[in-house]
Amino acid sequence: MDTKREDRTIAYQIITFIFIFLFVIFAVYVAVTRLLFSRVMAENAQVSVSHLAHETVAEIDGRFDVIETMGKIVLTLLQENSVSGETTDHIIFNLIYEYPEIECITIAYYPDQSGKPHARALSYENNLPLTYWYQNSDYQYLDWFQIPSLLQKKFWTEPWFDDVSTHMMVISFCQPIFSNGKCIGIIRIDSIDSRLTTLQNMVSPLKLKRSGYAFLISNLGTIITHPADSLIMDESIFSLSESSHDQQLRKLGRSMISGDSGFIRTSRKSWFADSWVYFTPLNSNSWSLGIVIANSDVMRDLNLLLIIQLLISVIAFLSISIIVYYRTLSVSKPLKVFTQVAEKIGMGDFDTQLPEIGKSNEIDRLTESFAAMQKSLKEYIRNLQITSAEKNQILTEVRIASGIQRNLIPKNQPHTDIPEELRVFGILEPASEIGGDLFDYFPINSRYFCFGIADVAGKGIAAAMTMSMVSTFLRTVARYHLSTSEILEQLNTFLFRNNIEANFITILLGIIDLQENKLEFSNAGHVPMFIRKINRSYVKYAETHSSCLGMFDSLKLSSSSLELDLGDEIILFTDGITEALNDKEEFLTIGGLEQIIQNLGYPNPETTATRILDSVHEFCSGSYEKDDTTILVLDYKHPKRSE
Repeated sequence: MDTKREDRTIAYQIITFIFIFLFVIFAVYVAVTRLLFSRVMAENAQVSVSHLAHETVAEIDGRFDVIETMGKIVLTLLQENSVSGETTDHIIFNLIYEYPEIECITIAYYPDQSGKPHARALSYENNLPLTYWYQNSDYQYLDWFQIPSLLQKKFWTEPWFDDVSTHMMVISFCQPIFSNGKCIGIIRIDSIDSRLTTLQNMVSPLKLKRSGYAFLISNLGTIITHPADSLIMDESIFSLSESSHDQQLRKLGRSMISGDSGFIRTSRKSWFADSWVYFTPLNSNSWSLGIVIANSDVMRDLNLLLIIQLLISVIAFLSISIIVYYRTLSVSKPLKVFTQVAEKIGMGDFDTQLPEIGKSNEIDRLTESFAAMQKSLKEYIRNLQITSAEKNQILTEVRIASGIQRNLIPKNQPHTDIPEELRVFGILEPASEIGGDLFDYFPINSRYFCFGIADVAGKGIAAAMTMSMVSTFLRTVARYHLSTSEILEQLNTFLFRNNIEANFITILLGIIDLQENKLEFSNAGHVPMFIRKINRSYVKYAETHSSCLGMFDSLKLSSSSLELDLGDEIILFTDGITEALNDKEEFLTIGGLEQIIQNLGYPNPETTATRILDSVHEFCSGSYEKDDTTILVLDYKHPKRSE
């Protein structure tokens, strides 16, 4: 009897250790093979793709350099005072004739004081020189004239339809004409090499392996060439990232328009669907060339090798399994009955009768352990049912409170009660289901508009209840007071005397006088307010007019007033922005926020709020700590301002 029990114990150990050993050996072998060979495969693919990309970029830049050289020659002729206008045109015609890839050279000056246009396009038609004079001055409002005039430097346009000379989609090279340091006109050169169709014929045929293809984007992210004709000029790399919610594609687009080079692998959920993307910039016009190759193509040979290894391993595994199975069959029979009982217990039948097996000490001890576990599970399930019911009730109440809280926050939808002089957009991201931040905005009457942002002490339901009361209180009291200091003094008294659990808040409240173009605001212990001008400069208002509300009775507050200029953008936020932590446990701080504001584009409340939040998310990537995050942006527009 003892000999049999010993045999069963050893057999059980053999089965366990053999299976674990084979699994570990195979897993390590596959992992090491894939790690070593996948790196080699990726490096080989990068070398091949980079050679192809750089050859294509060199070819495009070479053709564009010829066009830029022609622009410099024409500019020199125009700035040479000793050369008459007719002689200049004659020389330009000779240049076009000698360089047949040049289709048209346009020389456009600003219209004179009477508004008379002064622009002409020089080209050849049927081997005869042709001069087309612009009949109106609308050309000065086109991108090819406007952008280089503003930039005061040479500029390559995005593809546009030229309905004057070439009558097709072209990419034009534009060179400003200066006189006494002032831009007086633009030279525009259109070439066969800069046609959109020419670029498509250069880039689209690029192929690598089975699925590789190339595409070209402008310095704004617009797709210039792509195998899918529906994307060309109708989509940008950023619009595709928005439609597919692909943040990795947005990051790739930013790297490409920044002039960076790289070789990255995209995820399976990406718009490129698990591919390798090599990108490199064009030196002539800051565009970027990208080449995409599926990861399955890169790893095709490696995957075939792994499949062969897998088949060999499966055959070996099955062979060993059959041998071990027949050897241990006699050992496993006594355990089947016990397994059936264990399955019943696992399905919730805790009253099932355990078998009485007395052939093995190990099974006897296991039976006793299961009996103790059976008793413990019955008690645990009973307690768990009670606890789960209570937890579900609490979660239901929290979700209801969260819904009520969200309904108190403005929805950023067009409202008839928001004055036409203002555009407003706010974002509130609570750290959990409910939070303690709030923002609100509403008209007091036809002349005054009130807005505010606050951070209630603490989190959870108590903070959310306080936030709800504060929001309701502000809308009620503002009807009777037009001073921010008076409103906040009333709010402080309310919080202090009602002894709310989360009874103190920081708040910044402002009232805009739409007739006088003035803003009065009070800051009660809140973070600074920023006002960004239409020229993208900004002013920080860090002065506080009191401590936080709800701590002291009869608190006296002051206020500040300032005059709003056309297009002023008011930016408010809570400390969840400045105290955002990254994975190195570093705070964003006010300085980091100012850096974000400096890099914002043209003032627009929704764009400003969204980009600030995106920048904060990017800063916090990898960090698990999070606080309530709230942003409120107002754009002040004068009633007479034209849209």
